[in-house]
Amino acid sequence: MNDSWTNINGFHLDCTIYGQSSEFPTVIMDAGYGDYSKAWESIYPEISKLTQVILYDRAGLGKSERSSNPRTSLFMVEELRELLKDKNVLPPYILVGHSYGGVNMRLFNNLYPQEVAGLVLIDSTPEEYPERFLPTMSEEFKEAYKKQFTREGNLQEFMESLKQLQKSNRVSDTPTIVLSAGKKDHYSKESQALWNRMQEEILRFTSNGQFLIAENSAHYIQKDEPQLVINIIIRFIESLTNINHSNDRIMINEKNLIDVLFESWSMTTSSKWSSANPAKGQCGVTSLVVQDFLGGEIVKTLMPKGWHFYNKVNGIRYDYTSSQFDKGVHYSDTPSDRAEAFQDTNLEQYLTLKKNVLSSVINR
Repeated sequence: MNDSWTNINGFHLDCTIYGQSSEFPTVIMDAGYGDYSKAWESIYPEISKLTQVILYDRAGLGKSERSSNPRTSLFMVEELRELLKDKNVLPPYILVGHSYGGVNMRLFNNLYPQEVAGLVLIDSTPEEYPERFLPTMSEEFKEAYKKQFTREGNLQEFMESLKQLQKSNRVSDTPTIVLSAGKKDHYSKESQALWNRMQEEILRFTSNGQFLIAENSAHYIQKDEPQLVINIIIRFIESLTNINHSNDRIMINEKNLIDVLFESWSMTTSSKWSSANPAKGQCGVTSLVVQDFLGGEIVKTLMPKGWHFYNKVNGIRYDYTSSQFDKGVHYSDTPSDRAEAFQDTNLEQYLTLKKNVLSSVINR
Protein backbone atom coordinates (compact mmCIF):
# COMPACT_ATOMS: atom_id res chain seq x y z
CA MET A 1 0.00 0.00 0.00
CA ASN A 2 1.26 3.46 -0.94
CA ASP A 3 -0.55 6.21 0.98
CA SER A 4 0.28 9.82 0.22
CA TRP A 5 -0.89 13.32 -0.58
CA THR A 6 -0.42 15.06 -3.88
CA ASN A 7 -0.24 18.82 -4.37
CA ILE A 8 -2.59 19.85 -7.18
CA ASN A 9 -2.29 23.55 -7.97
CA GLY A 10 -2.04 24.61 -4.33
CA PHE A 11 -4.16 22.03 -2.54
CA HIS A 12 -3.65 18.43 -1.47
CA LEU A 13 -5.53 15.36 -2.69
CA ASP A 14 -5.35 12.23 -0.58
CA CYS A 15 -4.57 9.13 -2.61
CA THR A 16 -3.87 5.50 -1.74
CA ILE A 17 -2.42 2.97 -4.17
CA TYR A 18 -3.13 -0.69 -3.44
CA GLY A 19 -1.58 -3.71 -5.13
CA GLN A 20 1.09 -3.83 -7.79
CA SER A 21 1.22 -2.93 -11.46
CA SER A 22 0.51 -5.95 -13.64
CA GLU A 23 -0.39 -6.80 -17.22
CA PHE A 24 -3.87 -5.57 -16.38
CA PRO A 25 -4.85 -1.87 -16.47
CA THR A 26 -4.92 0.14 -13.25
CA VAL A 27 -8.36 0.42 -11.66
CA ILE A 28 -9.49 3.86 -10.47
CA MET A 29 -12.51 4.12 -8.18
CA ASP A 30 -14.60 7.29 -7.76
CA ALA A 31 -17.28 7.51 -5.04
CA GLY A 32 -20.70 9.18 -5.09
CA TYR A 33 -21.63 12.75 -4.22
CA GLY A 34 -20.26 13.81 -0.83
CA ASP A 35 -18.65 10.39 -0.40
CA TYR A 36 -15.00 9.39 -0.37
CA SER A 37 -12.65 6.43 -0.67
CA LYS A 38 -14.11 4.60 2.33
CA ALA A 39 -17.05 3.69 0.08
CA TRP A 40 -14.83 1.07 -1.57
CA GLU A 41 -13.45 -0.67 1.53
CA SER A 42 -15.37 -3.90 0.84
CA ILE A 43 -14.25 -4.01 -2.81
CA TYR A 44 -10.65 -2.95 -3.32
CA PRO A 45 -8.79 -5.69 -1.34
CA GLU A 46 -9.82 -8.45 -3.74
CA ILE A 47 -9.32 -6.30 -6.85
CA SER A 48 -5.84 -5.24 -5.70
CA LYS A 49 -4.73 -8.89 -5.66
CA LEU A 50 -5.09 -8.82 -9.44
CA THR A 51 -3.91 -5.35 -10.38
CA GLN A 52 -3.11 -1.89 -9.05
CA VAL A 53 -6.05 0.02 -7.55
CA ILE A 54 -6.20 3.78 -6.98
CA LEU A 55 -8.50 5.16 -4.27
CA TYR A 56 -8.63 8.90 -3.74
CA ASP A 57 -10.74 11.52 -2.01
CA ARG A 58 -12.03 14.31 -4.22
CA ALA A 59 -11.18 17.83 -3.10
CA GLY A 60 -12.93 18.81 0.13
CA LEU A 61 -13.83 15.23 1.06
CA GLY A 62 -12.19 12.65 3.32
CA LYS A 63 -8.59 13.71 3.93
CA SER A 64 -8.30 15.95 0.86
CA GLU A 65 -8.13 19.71 1.05
CA ARG A 66 -10.60 22.01 -0.66
CA SER A 67 -9.99 23.26 -4.20
CA SER A 68 -10.63 26.76 -5.50
CA ASN A 69 -11.83 25.22 -8.77
CA PRO A 70 -15.58 24.97 -9.42
CA ARG A 71 -17.03 21.73 -8.06
CA THR A 72 -18.21 20.36 -11.37
CA SER A 73 -17.28 17.11 -13.06
CA LEU A 74 -15.05 18.83 -15.60
CA PHE A 75 -12.71 20.15 -12.93
CA MET A 76 -12.87 16.94 -10.90
CA VAL A 77 -11.75 14.98 -13.96
CA GLU A 78 -8.87 17.38 -14.56
CA GLU A 79 -7.79 17.19 -10.91
CA LEU A 80 -7.85 13.40 -11.10
CA ARG A 81 -5.71 13.40 -14.24
CA GLU A 82 -3.20 15.72 -12.54
CA LEU A 83 -3.10 13.30 -9.61
CA LEU A 84 -2.45 10.31 -11.88
CA LYS A 85 0.26 12.23 -13.71
CA ASP A 86 1.92 13.16 -10.42
CA LYS A 87 1.86 9.52 -9.28
CA ASN A 88 3.16 8.37 -12.66
CA VAL A 89 0.18 6.04 -13.05
CA LEU A 90 0.04 5.46 -16.79
CA PRO A 91 -3.06 4.76 -18.91
CA PRO A 92 -5.10 3.02 -20.05
CA TYR A 93 -7.31 2.80 -16.93
CA ILE A 94 -10.39 0.92 -15.87
CA LEU A 95 -12.69 3.56 -14.41
CA VAL A 96 -15.18 2.50 -11.72
CA GLY A 97 -17.77 5.08 -10.68
CA HIS A 98 -20.61 4.92 -8.16
CA SER A 99 -23.56 7.34 -8.39
CA TYR A 100 -22.11 10.85 -9.07
CA GLY A 101 -18.70 9.20 -9.47
CA GLY A 102 -20.19 7.54 -12.54
CA VAL A 103 -20.85 10.97 -14.05
CA ASN A 104 -17.18 11.86 -13.52
CA MET A 105 -15.92 8.59 -14.99
CA ARG A 106 -18.17 8.85 -18.05
CA LEU A 107 -16.97 12.42 -18.67
CA PHE A 108 -13.36 11.24 -18.29
CA ASN A 109 -14.00 8.62 -20.97
CA ASN A 110 -15.76 11.10 -23.26
CA LEU A 111 -12.87 13.56 -23.08
CA TYR A 112 -9.96 11.09 -23.06
CA PRO A 113 -11.12 7.79 -24.60
CA GLN A 114 -7.55 6.90 -25.57
CA GLU A 115 -6.73 6.69 -21.83
CA VAL A 116 -9.59 4.36 -20.88
CA ALA A 117 -9.59 0.57 -21.14
CA GLY A 118 -13.07 0.13 -19.69
CA LEU A 119 -15.89 1.59 -17.62
CA VAL A 120 -17.80 0.04 -14.71
CA LEU A 121 -20.78 2.17 -13.66
CA ILE A 122 -22.43 1.26 -10.36
CA ASP A 123 -25.92 2.78 -10.04
CA SER A 124 -24.54 5.80 -11.86
CA THR A 125 -26.53 9.04 -12.03
CA PRO A 126 -28.14 9.38 -15.48
CA GLU A 127 -27.65 12.78 -17.10
CA GLU A 128 -31.43 13.15 -17.60
CA TYR A 129 -32.21 12.52 -13.92
CA PRO A 130 -33.50 16.06 -13.05
CA GLU A 131 -35.95 16.42 -15.93
CA ARG A 132 -36.95 12.82 -16.50
CA PHE A 133 -36.79 10.89 -13.22
CA LEU A 134 -37.05 13.41 -10.38
CA PRO A 135 -40.48 14.77 -11.49
CA THR A 136 -41.99 11.29 -11.04
CA MET A 137 -41.15 11.21 -7.32
CA SER A 138 -43.03 12.65 -4.34
CA GLU A 139 -42.62 16.27 -3.27
CA GLU A 140 -41.00 15.06 -0.05
CA PHE A 141 -38.43 13.06 -2.02
CA LYS A 142 -37.69 16.03 -4.33
CA GLU A 143 -37.17 18.36 -1.39
CA ALA A 144 -34.84 15.94 0.40
CA TYR A 145 -32.91 15.36 -2.83
CA LYS A 146 -32.28 19.06 -3.42
CA LYS A 147 -31.26 19.69 0.19
CA GLN A 148 -28.42 17.15 0.10
CA PHE A 149 -26.07 19.31 -1.99
CA THR A 150 -24.03 20.87 0.79
CA ARG A 151 -20.90 18.72 1.07
CA GLU A 152 -19.09 19.30 -2.25
CA GLY A 153 -20.50 21.81 -4.61
CA ASN A 154 -24.08 23.02 -4.66
CA LEU A 155 -27.14 21.95 -6.60
CA GLN A 156 -26.32 24.33 -9.45
CA GLU A 157 -22.82 22.86 -9.84
CA PHE A 158 -24.23 19.34 -9.78
CA MET A 159 -26.70 20.22 -12.54
CA GLU A 160 -23.83 21.81 -14.51
CA SER A 161 -21.95 18.51 -14.23
CA LEU A 162 -24.88 16.68 -15.81
CA LYS A 163 -24.92 19.26 -18.63
CA GLN A 164 -21.19 18.79 -19.15
CA LEU A 165 -21.76 15.06 -19.53
CA GLN A 166 -24.60 15.63 -22.01
CA LYS A 167 -22.50 17.99 -24.12
CA SER A 168 -19.59 15.57 -24.26
CA ASN A 169 -21.57 12.40 -24.99
CA ARG A 170 -20.44 10.42 -28.00
CA VAL A 171 -20.62 6.80 -29.04
CA SER A 172 -17.31 5.10 -28.25
CA ASP A 173 -16.01 1.56 -28.34
CA THR A 174 -15.04 1.64 -24.65
CA PRO A 175 -16.14 -1.66 -23.04
CA THR A 176 -18.75 -0.68 -20.46
CA ILE A 177 -20.68 -2.46 -17.72
CA VAL A 178 -23.73 -0.78 -16.17
CA LEU A 179 -24.86 -2.25 -12.86
CA SER A 180 -28.23 -1.03 -11.61
CA ALA A 181 -29.63 -1.31 -8.07
CA GLY A 182 -32.78 -3.41 -8.26
CA LYS A 183 -34.16 -2.64 -4.80
CA LYS A 184 -33.96 1.13 -4.38
CA ASP A 185 -35.18 2.69 -1.13
CA HIS A 186 -38.49 4.61 -1.34
CA TYR A 187 -39.06 3.63 -4.98
CA SER A 188 -42.41 2.41 -6.24
CA LYS A 189 -42.58 -0.46 -8.72
CA GLU A 190 -42.95 2.10 -11.52
CA SER A 191 -40.04 4.22 -10.27
CA GLN A 192 -37.79 1.18 -10.01
CA ALA A 193 -38.65 0.14 -13.56
CA LEU A 194 -37.91 3.66 -14.85
CA TRP A 195 -34.61 3.76 -12.96
CA ASN A 196 -33.49 0.44 -14.44
CA ARG A 197 -34.53 1.57 -17.90
CA MET A 198 -32.55 4.80 -17.62
CA GLN A 199 -29.53 2.87 -16.36
CA GLU A 200 -29.65 0.55 -19.35
CA GLU A 201 -29.97 3.51 -21.73
CA ILE A 202 -26.49 4.67 -20.69
CA LEU A 203 -25.21 1.89 -22.93
CA ARG A 204 -26.40 3.76 -26.03
CA PHE A 205 -23.06 5.57 -25.86
CA THR A 206 -20.93 2.45 -26.30
CA SER A 207 -20.73 -0.19 -28.99
CA ASN A 208 -19.52 -2.71 -26.40
CA GLY A 209 -21.74 -2.73 -23.31
CA GLN A 210 -23.47 -5.00 -20.82
CA PHE A 211 -26.37 -4.24 -18.46
CA LEU A 212 -26.87 -6.04 -15.15
CA ILE A 213 -29.30 -5.61 -12.24
CA ALA A 214 -28.32 -6.23 -8.61
CA GLU A 215 -31.72 -7.53 -7.59
CA ASN A 216 -31.09 -7.43 -3.83
CA SER A 217 -29.32 -4.09 -3.59
CA ALA A 218 -30.24 -0.53 -2.78
CA HIS A 219 -28.10 2.36 -4.04
CA TYR A 220 -24.83 1.17 -2.43
CA ILE A 221 -24.46 -2.08 -4.35
CA GLN A 222 -20.81 -2.37 -3.31
CA LYS A 223 -21.98 -2.60 0.32
CA ASP A 224 -25.15 -4.65 -0.15
CA GLU A 225 -23.66 -7.22 -2.55
CA PRO A 226 -19.87 -6.69 -2.47
CA GLN A 227 -19.02 -10.11 -3.88
CA LEU A 228 -21.23 -9.48 -6.89
CA VAL A 229 -19.37 -6.25 -7.63
CA ILE A 230 -15.98 -7.90 -7.05
CA ASN A 231 -16.79 -10.77 -9.41
CA ILE A 232 -18.06 -8.42 -12.11
CA ILE A 233 -14.96 -6.20 -11.96
CA ILE A 234 -12.52 -9.13 -11.91
CA ARG A 235 -14.18 -10.81 -14.91
CA PHE A 236 -14.21 -7.45 -16.67
CA ILE A 237 -10.50 -6.86 -16.02
CA GLU A 238 -9.57 -10.30 -17.31
CA SER A 239 -11.64 -9.80 -20.46
CA LEU A 240 -9.71 -6.66 -21.43
CA THR A 241 -6.21 -8.10 -21.69
CA ASN A 242 -6.17 -8.31 -25.48
CA ILE A 243 -7.78 -4.95 -26.23
CA ASN A 244 -5.71 -2.43 -28.13
CA HIS A 245 -6.19 1.27 -27.46
CA SER A 246 -5.18 3.88 -30.00
CA ASN A 247 -3.36 7.03 -29.08
CA ASP A 248 -4.28 10.23 -30.93
CA ARG A 249 -0.76 11.59 -30.54
CA ILE A 250 0.61 9.38 -33.31
CA MET A 251 -1.50 11.32 -35.84
CA ILE A 252 -0.09 14.74 -35.05
CA ASN A 253 3.33 16.21 -34.38
CA GLU A 254 4.59 19.61 -33.33
CA LYS A 255 5.49 20.55 -36.91
CA ASN A 256 2.16 19.95 -38.64
CA LEU A 257 0.01 21.07 -35.70
CA ILE A 258 0.31 24.80 -36.41
CA ASP A 259 -1.27 24.47 -39.87
CA VAL A 260 -3.97 22.21 -38.47
CA LEU A 261 -4.80 24.70 -35.72
CA PHE A 262 -5.17 27.60 -38.15
CA GLU A 263 -7.68 25.49 -40.08
CA SER A 264 -9.48 24.49 -36.88
CA TRP A 265 -9.90 27.79 -35.02
CA SER A 266 -13.21 29.57 -35.47
CA MET A 267 -15.88 31.58 -33.63
CA THR A 268 -17.03 28.29 -32.11
CA THR A 269 -13.66 27.78 -30.42
CA SER A 270 -13.32 31.41 -29.24
CA SER A 271 -15.72 34.34 -29.55
CA LYS A 272 -12.69 36.60 -30.13
CA TRP A 273 -11.73 34.85 -33.38
CA SER A 274 -11.61 36.83 -36.62
CA SER A 275 -10.30 36.07 -40.09
CA ALA A 276 -7.73 38.83 -39.59
CA ASN A 277 -6.57 37.39 -36.25
CA PRO A 278 -7.59 33.71 -36.03
CA ALA A 279 -5.41 32.99 -32.97
CA LYS A 280 -7.04 35.69 -30.84
CA GLY A 281 -8.58 34.35 -27.63
CA GLN A 282 -7.58 30.79 -28.49
CA CYS A 283 -4.72 30.29 -26.03
CA GLY A 284 -6.53 28.43 -23.22
CA VAL A 285 -8.45 26.02 -25.42
CA THR A 286 -5.41 25.49 -27.68
CA SER A 287 -3.09 24.66 -24.78
CA LEU A 288 -5.52 21.91 -23.71
CA VAL A 289 -5.76 20.36 -27.16
CA VAL A 290 -2.01 20.62 -27.76
CA GLN A 291 -1.38 18.74 -24.51
CA ASP A 292 -3.84 16.04 -25.60
CA PHE A 293 -1.80 15.38 -28.72
CA LEU A 294 1.77 16.24 -27.72
CA GLY A 295 1.76 15.70 -23.95
CA GLY A 296 4.06 17.89 -21.88
CA GLU A 297 2.99 20.71 -19.57
CA ILE A 298 0.70 23.71 -19.73
CA VAL A 299 2.43 26.95 -18.69
CA LYS A 300 1.43 30.61 -18.68
CA THR A 301 2.76 34.16 -18.91
CA LEU A 302 1.01 37.27 -17.61
CA MET A 303 0.04 39.69 -20.38
CA PRO A 304 -1.61 43.14 -20.04
CA LYS A 305 -5.10 41.63 -20.44
CA GLY A 306 -4.57 38.49 -18.38
CA TRP A 307 -2.84 35.12 -18.45
CA HIS A 308 -1.61 33.72 -21.75
CA PHE A 309 -1.48 29.88 -21.89
CA TYR A 310 0.83 27.73 -24.00
CA ASN A 311 2.82 24.49 -23.77
CA LYS A 312 6.21 23.01 -22.96
CA VAL A 313 7.08 19.55 -24.26
CA ASN A 314 10.38 17.94 -23.26
CA GLY A 315 11.60 21.36 -22.15
CA ILE A 316 10.77 23.03 -25.48
CA ARG A 317 8.25 25.89 -25.56
CA TYR A 318 5.38 25.66 -28.05
CA ASP A 319 3.20 28.78 -28.24
CA TYR A 320 0.86 28.24 -31.17
CA THR A 321 -1.24 31.35 -30.44
CA SER A 322 1.51 33.99 -30.10
CA SER A 323 0.52 35.47 -33.49
CA GLN A 324 -2.48 37.11 -31.83
CA PHE A 325 -0.21 39.71 -30.20
CA ASP A 326 1.13 42.82 -31.91
CA LYS A 327 4.28 42.73 -29.77
CA GLY A 328 6.47 39.83 -28.71
CA VAL A 329 5.76 37.78 -25.59
CA HIS A 330 8.22 37.95 -22.68
CA TYR A 331 7.83 34.42 -21.41
CA SER A 332 7.88 33.56 -17.70
CA ASP A 333 6.85 29.90 -18.18
CA THR A 334 4.86 29.97 -14.94
CA PRO A 335 3.53 26.44 -14.19
CA SER A 336 -0.18 25.96 -14.81
CA ASP A 337 -2.53 23.02 -15.35
CA ARG A 338 -5.60 21.91 -17.27
CA ALA A 339 -8.08 23.03 -14.63
CA GLU A 340 -6.73 26.58 -14.83
CA ALA A 341 -6.64 26.56 -18.63
CA PHE A 342 -10.26 25.39 -18.70
CA GLN A 343 -11.23 28.56 -16.85
CA ASP A 344 -10.10 30.47 -19.95
CA THR A 345 -12.47 28.50 -22.19
CA ASN A 346 -15.42 26.12 -21.84
CA LEU A 347 -16.26 22.50 -22.55
CA GLU A 348 -18.04 23.17 -25.84
CA GLN A 349 -15.14 25.16 -27.27
CA TYR A 350 -12.65 22.50 -26.18
CA LEU A 351 -14.65 19.63 -27.67
CA THR A 352 -15.16 21.58 -30.90
CA LEU A 353 -11.48 22.40 -31.35
CA LYS A 354 -10.42 18.84 -30.59
CA LYS A 355 -12.96 17.52 -33.11
CA ASN A 356 -11.85 20.08 -35.72
CA VAL A 357 -8.18 19.16 -35.28
CA LEU A 358 -8.88 15.44 -35.69
CA SER A 359 -11.09 16.06 -38.74
CA SER A 360 -8.47 18.28 -40.35
CA VAL A 361 -5.75 15.64 -39.88
CA ILE A 362 -7.92 12.80 -41.17
CA ASN A 363 -8.97 14.77 -44.25
CA ARG A 364 -5.47 15.89 -45.21
